Amino acid sequence: MFKTDTNQHLARSSQQDQRPRFGIGHVVMPGQDIDTLAQFYADIGMRPIVNMGRMAILELRGGTHLVLTSGKPAAQALDLIVDDIDETHALMHGLGAEPTAIQRGNPHDRFVANDPEGNTLVVNSNHAMGPV
Repeated sequence: MFKTDTNQHLARSSQQDQRPRFGIGHVVMPGQDIDTLAQFYADIGMRPIVNMGRMAILELRGGTHLVLTSGKPAAQALDLIVDDIDETHALMHGLGAEPTAIQRGNPHDRFVANDPEGNTLVVNSNHAMGPV
């Protein structure tokens, strides 16, 4: 069971920062064709930071970095959130990511797609609870 003291949480910052203390810094994903993967993730809306050929870094909302490294693809899954799931579904379809139909409802809308190397992307409607 989680024990939380809201006052202690709020007292940690003189600015009364309401964001959770932690975020995800980096998610590392190996791949064979870093240029193609980097372009795909940029095309779906991640911010390109650097592409050095054998490694590329793209930024997600909240400052998380997707680090693409040269290596054997690991058939990983990314669980993502977006504000406009319908627009994102259409974008993924247009890029050939083969999205499933959008499942509506409990607790949010979602679909599944694939990146160019077969990694699974689970795309959910935004369900953040407060500032992130």
